[in-house]
Amino acid sequence: MAEYETILLETDGPVARITLNRPDRLNSFTAAMHDELKHAIDEAAGSRVLVLTGAGRGFCAGQDLNDRQVSVGGIRSIWA
Repeated sequence: MAEYETILLETDGPVARITLNRPDRLNSFTAAMHDELKHAIDEAAGSRVLVLTGAGRGFCAGQDLNDRQVSVGGIRSIWA
């Protein structure tokens, strides 16, 4: 199992749990978290249940605006 910086992945039999792990920033989403989440979902593909949760007091505050990528003409989403 891979090690991640912004999420946690735990498996227990057929159940996988992915925890967004930036509680100091209310788990706000970054480009790095997006890449790690895609990888963790692929890693958990053999599970029958996938639980997605957030560490601390908030699930996810949305995109971390300090991590946005600015291009000529506006803001480019990390999802593009």
